[in-house]
Amino acid sequence: MAEVQVKDSGGGKGKSKVKKGAGKPDMTPMVDLGFLLITFFIYTTTFSKPNTMVYNTPKELPPEDRVEQELDIKVSNTITIILGEDDRVFWYQKPLKEVTADDLVETDYSKDGIRTAILLKKSKALDQDNWTVIIKPSDESTWKNSVDILDEMAITESNKKAVVELQQVEKEAYYTKIGKPVPAE
Repeated sequence: MAEVQVKDSGGGKGKSKVKKGAGKPDMTPMVDLGFLLITFFIYTTTFSKPNTMVYNTPKELPPEDRVEQELDIKVSNTITIILGEDDRVFWYQKPLKEVTADDLVETDYSKDGIRTAILLKKSKALDQDNWTVIIKPSDESTWKNSVDILDEMAITESNKKAVVELQQVEKEAYYTKIGKPVPAE
């Protein structure tokens, strides 16, 4: 950095004194070097690529083209997972009409939790090619819970999955299990 020298008129005797600064280093080359290093590291850095999960959803049909079908799905080929509040997760393997609070098994998102339950039930399925996981988030579950359970679907290779709303029977069982009153619709 250039430094300005100031002349001091020394009391009118015609002598001028040059004031010398206290030895300050010139920082211009250091700033240039800093910007060169920053530029070098920006250009040589590999930025992480965002991780995405493929989740194909069917295109929604207009109401006039919809056909309601009752499918005969074997209970042994499915597991239903309910995502609850405070990172709680419940699962059951029973016909929907028969679900009670006692049928909901509480677990967690760990390797020994829901993953083990999915793998165990999948291994006991009659037709593993039609193994289906039904995911039902409650109103209190978070987006993180949904992402965590979809990660478990990828890990357990459960390719047939559906994310649907809780039915009234399941809401009653869930809220009874967690000890809260069923909210009015």
